[in-house]
Amino acid sequence: MKNLLVFFLACSVSIASMGVHASGAGLKIEQIYYCSSDFALKMSNGEWYLVQKSRVGEQKLSHFLSMAMFMMASGKRTANVYPGEPISWCGSNNMKPITILSVQN
Repeated sequence: MKNLLVFFLACSVSIASMGVHASGAGLKIEQIYYCSSDFALKMSNGEWYLVQKSRVGEQKLSHFLSMAMFMMASGKRTANVYPGEPISWCGSNNMKPITILSVQN
């Protein structure tokens, strides 16, 4: 019985910690900003998420851009997004790099 309680407690902590990292979930894309080979997304919470070709590669960059344009046109919200620490990019500060982008139905 004690082992079962420890197992459920460990699962609860794991699930709770996953929610903390997905801080970009449930947001809409309001703007797409291009600079060089990269682009940034202005989200409905006012934050900017940056997709850099050097981090995700050319194919994934193109895929993310297609997803972002679809999401913006349809009003779909993000599902799992894990923004990194803010960096400076193309003259703008507080750009949070992402390598994961998913959409909710």
